[in-house]
Amino acid sequence: MPITPSPAVLRACDVLEHLVAHPGEAFSVSELAREVGMPRATCDAVLLALAERALVDRRDPDLRYTLGPTCIAVGDAARAAGSLVARVEPLADALARETGTCVALAGHDGAELRVERVFDRGPAFGARAQVGESVPLVAPFGAVFVAWESASEIQAWLDRVGESLTDDERRRYHTALAAVRERGYSIAVANVRPDLLEILERLVDQPGTIDAVRARDAAIREMTHSEYLPVAFDATALQRVNQMSAPVFDRAGRVALAIMVLGPSYDLAPAEIDALGRRLRATARAATTRLGGAEPGAAA
Repeated sequence: MPITPSPAVLRACDVLEHLVAHPGEAFSVSELAREVGMPRATCDAVLLALAERALVDRRDPDLRYTLGPTCIAVGDAARAAGSLVARVEPLADALARETGTCVALAGHDGAELRVERVFDRGPAFGARAQVGESVPLVAPFGAVFVAWESASEIQAWLDRVGESLTDDERRRYHTALAAVRERGYSIAVANVRPDLLEILERLVDQPGTIDAVRARDAAIREMTHSEYLPVAFDATALQRVNQMSAPVFDRAGRVALAIMVLGPSYDLAPAEIDALGRRLRATARAATTRLGGAEPGAAA
């Protein structure tokens, strides 16, 4: 399941980034191709696709391109998303301080989960995340984003794994998602690929590096068939937790953000896991209220 960036999308981004950097100017195909280091024919095809969605605007009869009206909607949406994160930041920071952990805010674009903010109040050698770390939205990752979704969305999450999931594994994932809904947060254990955070950090420091991408994809393949997303815990055994995530809902009852607690870097008793989870859940509920959101099924 090697997952690499789409070259066509990257070329489109190069064109848009150049236009964003020069908002008052219009460029011909040849000028844009030269500026972004792209073959003219390729640049022409990229511009035609962007114009189809009004991300660029072609001025006739001189055939020069500027940013299109759709970029206004994209910018407004980005500002709104940034506003959501900013309004939740104080609560996430307070949670990090009170629990002595690294807390992150994460979002997703339908294809990948991405860390948006990090509040690091954990010990020197504890687990932590970096802004920009991302993983594909594929089982077992992103359970907190899909647990409250429709059956078809959950099925799509599982189908992204491919045909390698057995029927028993699919049933286990459905049971695990039911446990996430019941608890109000997801738990991921650290005894499966504890080096995943180090691998994701390499991808932030060296984006697109083939070795780092291969290491991430190999870890994902292994973790897909593991107990990384447990259904239940032994009532007496100590457990090392990789991360816990709780949903922040928007006005439509969809998960807008996830608040993640990384670690701690030592074994926890079941009662300690439950206490940390309840504290996390309370923070997520407060964040939902702050955003004017509503949990699915909550009374109006």
